[in-house]
Amino acid sequence: MKHVNRILGLVLGGLVVMAVAPVMAESNLCFNSSFTSTNDPFEGWGLNYDWSGNSKQMGNHKNASFLPEYKGRSNVLKMVVPNSYESKVETPVMEYEPGDRYKCTFDLYTEGVSLRVLFLGYALAPGVPPGDLPKFLDLRRIYKGDARGGGGASWKSMTVIFPKEEISELAYKHLKKVRYMTVLMYVPGGSGMAGAFYISNMKVVKLPGKSKVLKSASK
Repeated sequence: MKHVNRILGLVLGGLVVMAVAPVMAESNLCFNSSFTSTNDPFEGWGLNYDWSGNSKQMGNHKNASFLPEYKGRSNVLKMVVPNSYESKVETPVMEYEPGDRYKCTFDLYTEGVSLRVLFLGYALAPGVPPGDLPKFLDLRRIYKGDARGGGGASWKSMTVIFPKEEISELAYKHLKKVRYMTVLMYVPGGSGMAGAFYISNMKVVKLPGKSKVLKSASK
């Protein structure tokens, strides 16, 4: 009986240890995700697209402002959307490992507009040598994830996953060339919408496992 009690005590002790063991937090891959950089609240973020020469994006960064608090959320990016203007925001550049899957979550509030959200995949532009994380103008976009729309006059949690759990061989062929990624949030130009959108609590994490590549049917 003492032997049984000793075994039971060890088992229960093991359960107690397991219960109090700390749970490892997911690592947020997005730099300056809460706009808390002491250099600039938008350090690393893609806001200034004057270098692109796109007339619908010129002065995009002038529509962005930092709000310490807005309707119950702290550290908020506010983006004003002029009528028929393409207002856009990109997260800081993150490294992408082919085959891995990623999840982006953030809080969204909109006024008069509907936002579209998607992952973008990049490679270095021709002539740019490998090195530290590149600037936006050093990148060439080569892949677009599936877009999701959202918005409303109350805070909503948005989730976007990239890539899908199952992808085609053709999609994987393109993904193998991707070395960097961002999350793009934008209101399309020419949509006739005007207003503003607000972003808070941005988080990008790597999901367990890799995408399954679906083999094409043999001819």
